[in-house]
Amino acid sequence: MKKAFILALLVLWPGFAMTAEEFRLISAPGGTAYHYHVVAFLPDGTLIVARGRSVELWPPPWTGPRRTLQGHGGTVSAVAVSPDGKYIATSDSDSEIIVWDTATWRELHRFGAHSFTVWALDFSPDGTLLASGAFDTTIRVWDLSLGMEVLLLQGHKSWIRCVDFSPDGSRLVSSSCDGTVRLWDVARGGLLATIKAGIDGIYNVRFSPDGSLLIWGNYEGDIKFYDAETLEEVRVISNPKKPIYGLAISPDGMYLASAGFDKVVRVWELSTGRPVAEFSGHTSHIWGLAFSPDGKYLASASKDGTVRIWKLP
Repeated sequence: MKKAFILALLVLWPGFAMTAEEFRLISAPGGTAYHYHVVAFLPDGTLIVARGRSVELWPPPWTGPRRTLQGHGGTVSAVAVSPDGKYIATSDSDSEIIVWDTATWRELHRFGAHSFTVWALDFSPDGTLLASGAFDTTIRVWDLSLGMEVLLLQGHKSWIRCVDFSPDGSRLVSSSCDGTVRLWDVARGGLLATIKAGIDGIYNVRFSPDGSLLIWGNYEGDIKFYDAETLEEVRVISNPKKPIYGLAISPDGMYLASAGFDKVVRVWELSTGRPVAEFSGHTSHIWGLAFSPDGKYLASASKDGTVRIWKLP
């Protein structure tokens, strides 16, 4: 690991720009062969990064890992943190899911009902449920108090890339490489709506913090905002560089970050879609994005073998 002093360009308005220091550069041993592709933060600011079969925990100021979690037989493909930070869930290419107790860092549960790579994980707002989506086209919901699957959702025609609970926990949204976004009723286990979201894979989808919007980025490079009740399009941010692989929303709900094939991290004002900042430095496409709990930093994980931590203005 080394600290980088690369300057990134932040575009606040057309014609107005300022520079900011890239705060930290984390390089994967072995370079792109062992690239980082998943990032998340614990409530205390600890950065979680997945590399190969391991999950590394980097406490702030992110100068080195404090702990490495071992237990997966396949490449770690997704990470989720419970809202209270008591648990993290990790999944892998061997279709296994591990739920870890962050107080002891011991395995709490190990689930294995999926038949292929588990690409998507999310905890319910109260931390009692865990949703998972996989290459086998299914979504499963797990009750952590019971330690068992309580819901199976089927309907997607290709692999699942993202799942996200609504802020009230009543609905679950999913995106897939079948080009659709689907909305599900968690209590009844039924499909509420299917939206044709793009011509190819939809790698990410999010509820806005107030639950009023569904937001996703598609393979064509568009970020779309839909009303979560009427399912009507509210706004589109078009980006000629395609596709978009990662989305993240800041803890205060003010900003949306996006990144993907064009190697650039972009930050937008969530309420208006106004461009706020751009960060350049990665040399290959970007898979993962995560805001720090205080909203002052943004982490990006790339196929170039690095995680870059950007200090926001």
